[in-house]
Amino acid sequence: MKHIDSASQSGRGPKIAISGSAQPQQANLLGSSGRKPKKILKIILSAIAVLILILAAIVISRATDLSNKIFIGQKTTFLGKLKDVLRGNSGSIKLSGEDLGQINILLLGIGGEGHDGPYLTDTMILAQIRPDIGQIALTSIPRDYLTELPEGLGSQKINAAFALGFSRHKDFAEAGQWAEQAVENLSGLKISYFAVADFAGFEKAIDKVGGIDVNVEHAFTDYEYPNDATGGYLPPLAFQAGWQHMDGKTALEFARSRHAAGIEGSDFARSVRQQKIIQAFKDKALNLNMVSNAGTLNDLLGIFADHFHTNMSPGEILRVYNLVKEKNISHITSLSLDPDTKLICPEIQQDNGAYVLVPCAGKTGADVQNFFKNAFAMGSLYEEKSVVWMANSTGNAAIYQAADKKLKSTNLTVWEAPYGGKPLSQTIVYQVNPKPATVEYIKNTLNATEVTLPPPGLRIDKSRVDVVVILGDNGNSAAR
Repeated sequence: MKHIDSASQSGRGPKIAISGSAQPQQANLLGSSGRKPKKILKIILSAIAVLILILAAIVISRATDLSNKIFIGQKTTFLGKLKDVLRGNSGSIKLSGEDLGQINILLLGIGGEGHDGPYLTDTMILAQIRPDIGQIALTSIPRDYLTELPEGLGSQKINAAFALGFSRHKDFAEAGQWAEQAVENLSGLKISYFAVADFAGFEKAIDKVGGIDVNVEHAFTDYEYPNDATGGYLPPLAFQAGWQHMDGKTALEFARSRHAAGIEGSDFARSVRQQKIIQAFKDKALNLNMVSNAGTLNDLLGIFADHFHTNMSPGEILRVYNLVKEKNISHITSLSLDPDTKLICPEIQQDNGAYVLVPCAGKTGADVQNFFKNAFAMGSLYEEKSVVWMANSTGNAAIYQAADKKLKSTNLTVWEAPYGGKPLSQTIVYQVNPKPATVEYIKNTLNATEVTLPPPGLRIDKSRVDVVVILGDNGNSAAR
């Protein structure tokens, strides 16, 4: 009984039978549930992969669309542009003019749609980059300069070149080539690159980064700032000296103003202000956090695509950046080809009464081209702001007058000094204070010889004079 109870309680036979009959069923259930999660995982991963591909396609499509709008005149794919960037970063891309020591880029500013004359270039700046000496010269070109345009259009103001090129071809690349050709004729320099931006993009980009901080060097008021919307002028614009936070509209007015009284009313001052705005925007944009400001950066790309165009490739732009960085180019000189140079003068055209700028009497296009070719020396000369004492040992007033005119044409301050010594056969120049560009210009212009000892007969005060010149009889044929 006990044995039977034990046997029946253990129930090993039946339990084994039941367990045996249940094992295959359990295994089937485990097999089914094991395959099901794998199938679901496969579906999820496939969906993610498809989503990634869709997003990648959208990104590439958008990137391609944006890049095609910005980098014009280039028939390459987005991936081709990426390869170009890698080549530019590695240094395998060579810029036009790099082997000759100078890269020239034409910078243009236009009003854009909604402005009167939307494609007339309100701003024209020729950037000359010299990696060998670590300098950049920015020369502002007056929009009223009279020049010959292509395709039989005859003499026109130079600011019409881009507009007429766009009107003829409906293409930014062609318009840029027209502007390049016009400035090549003016400067005598080969220009392979241009970049153009319009006012609307200028404003939007600055507003998008939250405005910029600019140091206003001189207070000024402009009573003749154009009202693009209605014509005529806006109420007087006033800027106070000191650091100012500017939104896009204010920054544009600051950059475009050209009719203020005093020192800020010149094209030279305007070009300096434009450079300040560009520098301030660059600093603000580079300080954006790529992660937290991804939306802002994306919006900026959209703004650039709609309002900024260049015939430079992405790799060429990167090559310029790397050159500036590698050569530590921080010295930028600013020049303006304006009537103060005594090279160009205003003229009223008889047939239509238009105000234009042409070479002054006695000057030629070659003289104007020399201004650009000597931009680096001239820029340093302007920056030195030297005071020159000039004495005449020859007794010939005409020699002095000719030399005086040449030196003052570069905005040097020249004072006539008395001379009681013997007549000199050779013009000499003495550097009182370190003014190397001024001395170099005088040596080249007046065929002067630099001396290391102070000329006799002159009481020199270092606080009042930087360079002393004594005119001699020979060597002044260049001054006659």
